[in-house]
Amino acid sequence: MFRLEAPVPNTQTTTLLPSPELGNSSGLAATVQILRAIDGTAYVYKHNKQDRRKFQWSFTISRHKAIELRNFIKAYYGSVIKIIDHLGAEYIGYLQNNPFDLNSGARAGGFPGDETQQVTLEFEEKM
Repeated sequence: MFRLEAPVPNTQTTTLLPSPELGNSSGLAATVQILRAIDGTAYVYKHNKQDRRKFQWSFTISRHKAIELRNFIKAYYGSVIKIIDHLGAEYIGYLQNNPFDLNSGARAGGFPGDETQQVTLEFEEKM
């Protein structure tokens, strides 16, 4: 089970999602920029962002749950949120989805709304 709580520290809303699909990613949020001077000399700049981590999770959820998640993101985008993932790890930070997309997966008779949605959440941890 995957849990999103917002705002932090005074939680008002909690949204539960199923465990994410395989193939999720995490890494440092650092960026590297390569610039060239007029004489052709290359300069490399690394923007560290103080070892913050960036996560990406993909979910297949029902249409009703996707609408609930969209409303959660609309209400708390830009606010600090807490995520407790399927492994029990807790992260506090910001959602980075821009724009937030719901991709229709397929018709599914067992799901509420008879339709599945593919959703990807991008999250940057706050240190």
